[in-house]
Amino acid sequence: MSLDDLQDGQTAVLDGYDAALSGAWRRRFEDLGLLPDTPVRRVRRAPLGDPIAFEVRGTLLCLRHAEARLVRVRK
Repeated sequence: MSLDDLQDGQTAVLDGYDAALSGAWRRRFEDLGLLPDTPVRRVRRAPLGDPIAFEVRGTLLCLRHAEARLVRVRK
């Protein structure tokens, strides 16, 4: 499943990235702390759907829906 599939309050563990993810985007996600086996919790979604707020390593991280779709997680 992808990161955007989580519901508010749900927690998952980062599993990897979409195969179509380019090197620059992958590096950006890693710089933000989205590394394999990292717990991620969806906090909330903006009223119009974008962005989505996630808690990663004690930090609130906001990603667009299209970006969150590129990150794979497992429950």
